[in-house]
Amino acid sequence: MPLHPKGTNPLVQLPEVLAVGFTGHRKVPYETKSRQVIRDFLAHQKESHHGILYGICSAAAGGDQLFAESCLELNIPLRILLPRPAEQFRADFDEAPWQRTVRIMENAISVEVTGRQEAQNEQYYDCGIQTVAESQLLVALWDGQPSRGFGGTQEIVSYARKTGHPVAWIHSETGALQFINKEALKLIDTSSELEFLNGLPDAGVAASGASSRDLAQAWLDKADVNANRFAPQARRVASVPIVYTAAAAVMAGVAPEIPGAAPWLGISAALGIFSLAMPAVLRLHARQALWARTRTAAEIARSVLVTWRTPRPYEVIGAEVAPWLSGILRSLNFLKMEDNRRAETPLSDFKQEYRRDRVAHQIEYFSRQARKAERQERRYATLGWVCGAVATLIAVVCLSGGLQWLANHGFSGRQWLAFTMSALFEVATMAGAFAAMKDCARRRRRYRELSHALRRWDTQLEALNTWNSVLRVVERIERALIVELFEWRSLVLGAASHKG
Repeated sequence: MPLHPKGTNPLVQLPEVLAVGFTGHRKVPYETKSRQVIRDFLAHQKESHHGILYGICSAAAGGDQLFAESCLELNIPLRILLPRPAEQFRADFDEAPWQRTVRIMENAISVEVTGRQEAQNEQYYDCGIQTVAESQLLVALWDGQPSRGFGGTQEIVSYARKTGHPVAWIHSETGALQFINKEALKLIDTSSELEFLNGLPDAGVAASGASSRDLAQAWLDKADVNANRFAPQARRVASVPIVYTAAAAVMAGVAPEIPGAAPWLGISAALGIFSLAMPAVLRLHARQALWARTRTAAEIARSVLVTWRTPRPYEVIGAEVAPWLSGILRSLNFLKMEDNRRAETPLSDFKQEYRRDRVAHQIEYFSRQARKAERQERRYATLGWVCGAVATLIAVVCLSGGLQWLANHGFSGRQWLAFTMSALFEVATMAGAFAAMKDCARRRRRYRELSHALRRWDTQLEALNTWNSVLRVVERIERALIVELFEWRSLVLGAASHKG
């Protein structure tokens, strides 16, 4: 079965997103010239990028307003980051510039406050740093001179330069455009994991509506269906080499005891060769890696969707922790911001839905999986002990003269007794191998830990009554679930890369 079937043209795809941030002076000496250069630059980026381009900036007077208004004129979605709450931010403006900022915020897809308790200069600095962190390309309207105060444009550009972030520097006096860290530009459109997952077949999934959330849900369903399709094959194929290797060992061990040993030795050799070649022939490691990648993407999308109606972007995990997920996270976060533009979900409704649809479901899932792992562990242990004990008994009988006693009483199946003993020892060994392969003991312990932790967090959620306090617990829950997911992913992909 090919990993990407030929002839498929998937319709359910997340858009590739390019986030362009901005930093610049409040006092712009040549506003008309600067506006035109910014607008031309954004128009070129929009035309050359095959996905979605959106802008990120603050809304201060001067350069921020030029960038924001240029985005809106070009129908480029805009996200606004305020250094402090709007009622405090208002104090920095005269009436006319403030009305421009109000119009900008009214037309943005998202307005977020980045600072609350810090000193004013620290708020502006932190806002600039967050703009760099959340963008792939930074536009700087800067005169090249040192900052006139803490948190100025020069400090933000300096941070971007030192961290290797690409910067399009527009000189605020001459209008000249040059790039800083230009070599990093070739990386900003790299999203191979998103491209790979978008290319998976739709598998009968279609977006049920026209909203951004409908698309995100359809993409989750598509990833989920594909992960479920790969998982049973990976599990079944992974177990076959163990069985064949054990059978080959049994055949090789008993062949000398059986008349006409040549066919048995031939069967042993064939089984051994096939068990060695089977992972490569059936692409076992590629299937396991595909399973891990698809399941990880599906669960990340699920985590984003269960927090969809919260008032801030998904911040449980970022590209710095999982760079291979950066394109997926950017796309889902953009769709979330776009869909929530006019939506306001009451906290009580979110708590009720999250506890019912996420926490209770995960508690039940981990409790069920812990019981399943415990049953598997017990079955494999019992099988191993019984087979090992019987095989040991046969060995003791043979070594203590029991074979002669059996022969004296008419028993002529000595070679089959040897075969049985060897086979039982191999079955005992296989039971241990399957228990280790399925990681029964660790899964049992880990699932119980998670179900107990989720019950504690659920009690906290029930008692909390503000968005910030609820979201702290929600992010703790989602982070715990993702840690488990990443641990599992690293085990699978680590084994696949080692053997590949």
